[in-house]
Amino acid sequence: MEASVYLWDRQLVENAQGNQEDRIVAFKKDGVFVHFYNPGNDDDKIIGGTLSIVEEGHKRLLEWKPNEANLPADEIDNEQDTQVLSGSSSAVVGTEVQDCSTGQEISSEMRCPPSNEGKESSDPEWTVVNDSGHSKSNSVDHESFELAMDAVPSLQSSPETTVPNYAFSVQLQEIRYIKRSNKGVGWPYIVLEMRDGGTLPTLHFHHKGCKKFLKIVETYVPTAPSTKYLRTIEILQDNPNALAQSFDELNLFGADTSGQPHHPGAFAKKLIQDPVTTAFSGFSKVTNFLQDMLNPAETMPQSRPMHERASVMNEDATEAVGAGRIQIKQDDSSGGFELITCAQLGPRCDPLRGQPLDVETWNNHKDEEGRIIDPDGIKEIIFRGGIEPVLRKEVWKYLLGYFEWNMTQAEIKSYKKDKEDDYYRMKLQWKSISADQENRFSAIRDNKCLIEKDVTRTDRTRIFYEGNENISLKLLNDILMTYVMYNFDLGYVQGMSDLLSPILEVLAGEVDAFWCFVGFMNIVQHNFDVNQMGMKTQLKNLRVLIQFLDPKFWDHLVDKESSNLYFCFRWLLIRFKREFSFEDVQTLWEVSWTGLPCPNFHLLICLALLDTEKQKLMQPECGFTEILKHVNDLSGSIDLEATLRKAEGLYLQLVTCKRDLPETVKDILGLNK
Repeated sequence: MEASVYLWDRQLVENAQGNQEDRIVAFKKDGVFVHFYNPGNDDDKIIGGTLSIVEEGHKRLLEWKPNEANLPADEIDNEQDTQVLSGSSSAVVGTEVQDCSTGQEISSEMRCPPSNEGKESSDPEWTVVNDSGHSKSNSVDHESFELAMDAVPSLQSSPETTVPNYAFSVQLQEIRYIKRSNKGVGWPYIVLEMRDGGTLPTLHFHHKGCKKFLKIVETYVPTAPSTKYLRTIEILQDNPNALAQSFDELNLFGADTSGQPHHPGAFAKKLIQDPVTTAFSGFSKVTNFLQDMLNPAETMPQSRPMHERASVMNEDATEAVGAGRIQIKQDDSSGGFELITCAQLGPRCDPLRGQPLDVETWNNHKDEEGRIIDPDGIKEIIFRGGIEPVLRKEVWKYLLGYFEWNMTQAEIKSYKKDKEDDYYRMKLQWKSISADQENRFSAIRDNKCLIEKDVTRTDRTRIFYEGNENISLKLLNDILMTYVMYNFDLGYVQGMSDLLSPILEVLAGEVDAFWCFVGFMNIVQHNFDVNQMGMKTQLKNLRVLIQFLDPKFWDHLVDKESSNLYFCFRWLLIRFKREFSFEDVQTLWEVSWTGLPCPNFHLLICLALLDTEKQKLMQPECGFTEILKHVNDLSGSIDLEATLRKAEGLYLQLVTCKRDLPETVKDILGLNK
């Protein structure tokens, strides 16, 4: 049989109310088997089937159906082929599954529950509903589902056994653990443990596809490496209102012209319920993030058991687990793990900050034709101390890639003329669209409407943007609309106006501000991509660093339902724009634009902020809501210089044991290059 994987097959199906809705098959894999063994007649039965992950309305379903060719004729029942699980328990997969007189699946050590023949369960949680609408009930012994993952899969059944129909359909959120087989036990298989402690039939991948299956799962539900089991992914029981509450508490998109905060919580909740019709209602493309952030995409690296982890965020935290650091290396070919070394992290230093780049130093780094000599030296000065305000208008153009460091003044003059022509050509494109055309051009209409709303509430307390007739507001609007024409695939997403505002105030010129904004967007545009990969990757990398550097704090976040790190969302989306004073943000941004000392230095800034506030965040009474409120209250009161020193200290501390760091940490900090 030829095995295949099909992605994103869209169908229209009729739901229980008789309405048509999309059914999207995100994953479909043939050649996924369930095994049975009958020792009475040495009969080894293998039932092949198809494993699918399906979007059906608001549900995300995991389905497995046997191929009819592999079933005895008397067991093929098209009307009742799939058992749909109802209630808070999803471990029951038809009456035959838990009956000890039937065939037993080869998965792992499992004890059969006592027979309940002739008894009906009164527990509604264990009701099994089939496709024809009839219900069956089984009394299930929770202890019967205990698994020993290191055991060789083998089960027995009675000689009278017949092959049960194991077709099933469950919601992904009903699953708690996905456990993978050990290396070298034969065909790779996975065990799906439900939230009530039961298990679904073990699924054996005879024709590969296990890794792709896990990747697709992690695009639909929030996951993290299990701290309880190796080789196991835990599906987090996500609070569906968490992101909406985070946006409300963080006041991400500021206030309107009346000074009232703009709260997206009700919209976010509506989006989760009906993402299609709500997609462009107020949040434009960031609404896709609201929906998808509940389903992080990238695979989290395997975490270590508590006794194998050590905290280095501060000296006090090392008391629990000591100063040693265990690195677990993942074997990509099999998903296995190997203990390879133990790293020792030395004390964290407190690097000194320097003086900002001044006019004299800047001019001394120019040759007679205006080229910048030793740009790396300039970047080092900027990283250490920033730039004097009078120089920002000139130096930012280099840092943001508008000018090349080796350009002469004559070349810059000619180049600026060309870029000015390019800008006004793109501006004319949207300016020349008539009202009649706009009525039939929804993309332009939606971007224009969203920009107009955001401009009216961006930094209105700044003198530069005060008043309703302020020319700066018009420039802000025009630059953002022109960026839509420059990058039409991305368009405008809320948060971009926050990034443009300081640039326009510093550059004080429409064309220069536009091209510097383009340079900044080239750095952060993946924060706003339709597939949300940039934000999800950053949150994933931040989780990796917290788990490695401070497992005690990480466990607290997990315990307080804050491991999604939604409270860091605003930090990352608009690069700390709301966390520091307007002047400090300019210094922070120019420091980060140097690219020093490593890629993703902004994640170390996040860690520095969390380290500073950790003692308050780890108070017993500090839960999800309190963490959000505390983070929001930090706005405007953070010491930038102390934060930058601590962030660099964390980096230097990690670099001292570079060879012994996990590969994931090295990749995040660019230490593998």
